[in-house]
Amino acid sequence: MGSKVKRTYDSVEFQGRIYRLRLIDLRPKWGRYFVASTQLNLLLYDDLYGYTSDEAGWVDELIFYFIPIHYFKLSDFQLRKKILDELV
Repeated sequence: MGSKVKRTYDSVEFQGRIYRLRLIDLRPKWGRYFVASTQLNLLLYDDLYGYTSDEAGWVDELIFYFIPIHYFKLSDFQLRKKILDELV
């Protein structure tokens, strides 16, 4: 019998659109956090002006890290490893 991969997803609304979030456990030192796509990050923040709106700042505070969209397909183990490799 194969084991099922359980991924925890949530979402956030920004500018009338729903964007998927992924809850990832970066245990034991870091804890559990939401990650979102780098595409959403591009909508939230402008390098010249900062946050694109007050709403963008609020949404950004929910998110620990931004990942390429194809990372959403990874297992929790693979995603955790990718993020930790990039952070450390």
